[in-house]
Amino acid sequence: RYQPRFHVVYVDPRKDGVSRASENFKTFLFAETQFTAVTAYQNHRITQLKIASNPFAKGFREGDTDDW
Repeated sequence: RYQPRFHVVYVDPRKDGVSRASENFKTFLFAETQFTAVTAYQNHRITQLKIASNPFAKGFREGDTDDW
Protein backbone atom coordinates (compact mmCIF):
# COMPACT_ATOMS: atom_id res chain seq x y z
CA ARG A 1 0.00 0.00 0.00
CA TYR A 2 1.32 3.44 -0.92
CA GLN A 3 0.68 6.81 0.69
CA PRO A 4 1.68 9.89 -1.32
CA ARG A 5 3.03 12.79 0.71
CA PHE A 6 2.98 16.47 -0.13
CA HIS A 7 5.98 18.44 1.18
CA VAL A 8 6.00 22.22 1.42
CA VAL A 9 9.44 23.73 1.99
CA TYR A 10 10.03 27.38 2.82
CA VAL A 11 13.40 28.65 1.64
CA ASP A 12 14.39 31.42 4.03
CA PRO A 13 16.40 34.11 2.19
CA ARG A 14 18.00 35.38 5.43
CA LYS A 15 21.53 34.37 6.38
CA ASP A 16 20.41 32.64 9.59
CA GLY A 17 17.73 30.67 7.71
CA VAL A 18 19.98 27.62 7.43
CA SER A 19 20.24 27.29 11.21
CA ARG A 20 16.44 26.95 11.41
CA ALA A 21 16.07 24.71 8.35
CA SER A 22 14.38 21.97 10.39
CA GLU A 23 11.47 24.37 11.05
CA ASN A 24 11.00 25.38 7.41
CA PHE A 25 8.98 22.45 6.09
CA LYS A 26 5.60 20.83 6.53
CA THR A 27 4.42 17.44 5.28
CA PHE A 28 0.79 16.77 4.44
CA LEU A 29 -0.87 13.36 4.13
CA PHE A 30 -4.28 12.80 2.62
CA ALA A 31 -5.89 9.48 3.54
CA GLU A 32 -8.03 9.48 0.38
CA THR A 33 -4.89 9.27 -1.79
CA GLN A 34 -3.77 5.86 -0.49
CA PHE A 35 -3.57 3.22 -3.19
CA THR A 36 -2.38 -0.29 -3.86
CA ALA A 37 -0.20 -0.90 -6.91
CA VAL A 38 -1.51 -3.41 -9.42
CA THR A 39 1.08 -5.64 -11.05
CA ALA A 40 -1.20 -8.04 -12.95
CA TYR A 41 -4.65 -7.73 -14.45
CA GLN A 42 -7.09 -10.64 -14.48
CA ASN A 43 -9.00 -9.25 -17.47
CA HIS A 44 -7.26 -10.04 -20.79
CA ARG A 45 -8.85 -7.03 -22.52
CA ILE A 46 -7.46 -4.65 -19.90
CA THR A 47 -4.01 -6.22 -20.28
CA GLN A 48 -4.13 -5.72 -24.05
CA LEU A 49 -5.32 -2.12 -23.63
CA LYS A 50 -2.43 -1.35 -21.27
CA ILE A 51 0.10 -2.91 -23.67
CA ALA A 52 -1.36 -1.03 -26.65
CA SER A 53 -1.23 2.28 -24.75
CA ASN A 54 2.31 1.87 -23.42
CA PRO A 55 4.98 3.10 -25.87
CA PHE A 56 7.63 1.06 -24.01
CA ALA A 57 5.77 -2.27 -24.33
CA LYS A 58 6.74 -2.99 -27.94
CA GLY A 59 8.14 -6.42 -27.01
CA PHE A 60 4.73 -7.55 -25.76
CA ARG A 61 2.82 -6.56 -28.88
CA GLU A 62 1.73 -9.16 -31.40
CA GLY A 63 0.56 -7.83 -34.75
CA ASP A 64 -1.16 -4.52 -35.33
CA THR A 65 -2.44 -2.44 -32.41
CA ASP A 66 -5.60 -1.62 -34.41
CA ASP A 67 -6.77 -5.16 -33.73
CA TRP A 68 -7.05 -4.34 -30.04
